[in-house]
Amino acid sequence: MDLVRTVVVTGATSGLGRATAALLAATPGRRVVLAVRDADRGAAVARELGPATSVVGLDLASLASVRAAADEIARDCAPVDALVLNAGVQTTRADRVSADGHELTFAVNHLAHFLLTERLRPALAPDARIVVVSSGTHWGTLRKSGPFPAPRWQDPHLLARPRAGSGQRAYATSKLANVYFAYEAARRYPGVAVAVFDPGLMPATGLARSYPAPARAAYTALAPLLTRLLPFAQDPGTAAEQLAALVTGPAGTSGYVEQGRPAPSSPDSYDLDRARELWEVSADLVA
Repeated sequence: MDLVRTVVVTGATSGLGRATAALLAATPGRRVVLAVRDADRGAAVARELGPATSVVGLDLASLASVRAAADEIARDCAPVDALVLNAGVQTTRADRVSADGHELTFAVNHLAHFLLTERLRPALAPDARIVVVSSGTHWGTLRKSGPFPAPRWQDPHLLARPRAGSGQRAYATSKLANVYFAYEAARRYPGVAVAVFDPGLMPATGLARSYPAPARAAYTALAPLLTRLLPFAQDPGTAAEQLAALVTGPAGTSGYVEQGRPAPSSPDSYDLDRARELWEVSADLVA
């Protein structure tokens, strides 16, 4: 009997996550677990993608939900051959709060995925792959991030606190946290290939869903034009092919991958002390 490899994809009901899950579910020998907040939408997607898919409820804004989802996956789906940590949120303000009192963007984009990965660590296959979806916004430069505010790194305890300020900056900072997390996981998980995927700007995704209605409508209307004109933009289908390839492609692919090609991440992202501190503080925050 051929070995069936299990892939867990977070945020798999729309955008990049759904497109990636569809490609993986169509790949022979893959079982895809859709880890999603809306179980009904997840079930509908699973029906569309076929019998190679199943659904686990996962609300990344709640650490209790993350623990329950990880335990369910470990019980029913081990060994886990790949984790695709794709889900994310972007808000307009940095004062929104998760169920555990943490700043929502940091909680969803970093802390929840940190906890999910650590909780599933005993269930990972010896040659497992972890793919963390980050963003060029972690650079904070016009060429890589466009007009997006640059990340503002500080003590992770402070990053976890709701505060006045830009939600876009909180997002860029959370994407830098994603890179730190991935690089530190690669150092701490022997035998596991950890890659960071930068899909570029994807205007057609639902990342702006928490924006006010006028801004959301404008963003949606401009999406096709932005995808054509901006060199760092692409459509979700193309990005999904690149992301799925990190799961199904040659073993051992790791490091930073920008739109399907190995590339350097930002100079700040190689700070070992920051990465180590983030890991240690994150462990305390989710304990």
